[in-house]
Amino acid sequence: MVIGYGSGDFGLNLFYTGLNLYLLYYYTDVVGLEPGIAGTIFMTALLWDAVTDPFMGVIASRTRSRFGRYRPYLLFAGPALGASFVLLFAAPVLWASSVTLACFLSHFLFRTVYTVFGVPYASISAAMTTSGKARTSLSGARMQFATMGAIATAFLTPWLAERFGQGDLIRGYMLTAVVYACFAEGVFLLAFFSVRERVETDAKSLSLRDTLKVTRGNHAFWILFAGVVLNALASTVFTKSIVYYARYIIGEPAAVREALTLYTIAAAAAVLAWTALARMTSKSRVLTVGLLLNACALFALYVLAPEDKGLFFLFVILAGIGMAATIVAFWAMLPDTVEYGEWKTGIRDESIFFGLFQFSQKAASGLGVGAVGLILQAIGYVANTDQSSQTLSGLRLMAFLLPAIFALLATLIMQFYPLKGRRHEEIVALLKERESV
Repeated sequence: MVIGYGSGDFGLNLFYTGLNLYLLYYYTDVVGLEPGIAGTIFMTALLWDAVTDPFMGVIASRTRSRFGRYRPYLLFAGPALGASFVLLFAAPVLWASSVTLACFLSHFLFRTVYTVFGVPYASISAAMTTSGKARTSLSGARMQFATMGAIATAFLTPWLAERFGQGDLIRGYMLTAVVYACFAEGVFLLAFFSVRERVETDAKSLSLRDTLKVTRGNHAFWILFAGVVLNALASTVFTKSIVYYARYIIGEPAAVREALTLYTIAAAAAVLAWTALARMTSKSRVLTVGLLLNACALFALYVLAPEDKGLFFLFVILAGIGMAATIVAFWAMLPDTVEYGEWKTGIRDESIFFGLFQFSQKAASGLGVGAVGLILQAIGYVANTDQSSQTLSGLRLMAFLLPAIFALLATLIMQFYPLKGRRHEEIVALLKERESV
């Protein structure tokens, strides 16, 4: 069950990593959109995605079927998600007379379908078990498969696009998307047939008043929410920026693929270790260490500003190890806030919190991508030309110092998280006592 559930994230990360690492570059340097326009498309589509997440959470929580509340979406939304991913790269060809509009509409469509699949997929973990250790294992499996998908995407995408395109990168990226969509559907089906919803929850639909009550009273969730926003900003700005840093400062476009592959391999290799450490110590402690490691690696990159690939890759690997800790910890801590909210308010509704959590990630990612596009324009970036010294300085600041500050702020905020040590286990025991009365 753990492996089957986690495998779904391999498919999701073929899409998620493909967008995060290459779509902005595809828009600016392949399709030819202005950086400001490309960043705005990314930002508005992600904000739309973020806004729809809580609503999808409510819809999923009220779904009733023979497959459960969340499983049907794994079955029926998967094919639509793959088709919309292909359309992202095909749109400039299909609507060549209105490329900007085509990119805008196809991006909005993909983000909508991603929400329909992604929120129920994430929410189902809280319905599978109430054990904190079991949830850590589920989170670890998800992140292990996610990083495997990210590695495959980071390494294979440029290579496949060149091979399939034969000089036509638009065609190359489109055919690469087709391959990813077909493979992802296979693992989505595996996840669907592997998981079961075992935790019984109140069948009645929550009123708006109850929804507001359960969310407003859960300050553990809101602290986690703030930490996720800052961490997502750090990750988004960093991964979007190093594509430009590797090409224009290191001077080797191929270094982009190598850096992103090393980043994701480091994260994948570290996931099992961070998962084991979280089970032995605590999830919050692992999160703090990971955030600090990430911040230090990014700050070192800013101070040293390496033009040598070896030194650059070293700190990229350290950043990947730190990021792995944050992913494992955040996703393992999120289901715990569901019980915290139930303990505080007497109401349980995991999907609204998973929807809001997805909202935090996507809103932050949207703002981060929009910021990268606007900063590129502000520092005078012009695609496919030699950049001025002022532009190169701006690239270093954007790629390293800005995300380092975000990671450090996330570290400070998470010190106020209330579910440290064995506190979650105590709350689960109290809830069981309450149910038995």
